[in-house]
Amino acid sequence: MAAMMMFMISFPTTTTNSIAQFLSSSSSSNSSYLITESRTSTRIGYIDRFPLRSTPNPVLSSKFSEDDESSPPSVASYSLDSASDVVRRFYDGINYRNLSTVVDLIADDCVYEDLVFTQPFVGRKAILEFFEKFIYTINQDLQFAIDDISGEDTSAVGVTWHLEWKGKPFPFSKGCSFYRLEVVDGRRKIIYGRDIVEPAVKPGDLALVAIRGVTWLLQQFPQLADRF
Repeated sequence: MAAMMMFMISFPTTTTNSIAQFLSSSSSSNSSYLITESRTSTRIGYIDRFPLRSTPNPVLSSKFSEDDESSPPSVASYSLDSASDVVRRFYDGINYRNLSTVVDLIADDCVYEDLVFTQPFVGRKAILEFFEKFIYTINQDLQFAIDDISGEDTSAVGVTWHLEWKGKPFPFSKGCSFYRLEVVDGRRKIIYGRDIVEPAVKPGDLALVAIRGVTWLLQQFPQLADRF
């Protein structure tokens, strides 16, 4: 998802200039803060201010009081959001620059991989910090549009998407993502995510040549595979 920040560097000069314009137009907003549900446009200076502890499941709160001695039913009996609905809400939170709506969609020990980066982001706090940087680097007119999303599996969701600039397709912005979810504290949450984005430079047949070269190298020196 956030790999968009990286591929923009590879654009031609005209495209880079236009991107620089909307980035500079949003630089003044870097001092404004995150939108919350109760107030408009109040960015959080430090991610530690996010309510990282999940709020109680409303279904549990409405059905069971603290003095209720009966045991709550199994998680399967609760009314859970579908996995695809959770992922859609995740994208909505990023598009609306409202991370307060994203917090409860991410598990504490979630692992998020953006393959533009060498290391995954581990834990809800690290993931929120990453997306905070992302949404205040990219102008709000640049938004994710979901092309297709799987809806049959209750634990895994595949998504194809592209970016749009004021409702129009943005160049080199197609991508696909995978999310795995689990029921945590009575809610379905993302525990793993991986993003793959369209490259700005497309090698074509050269990619096959590179793969063939690496394969030959590994056949000659198999010990190199241990370094990957």
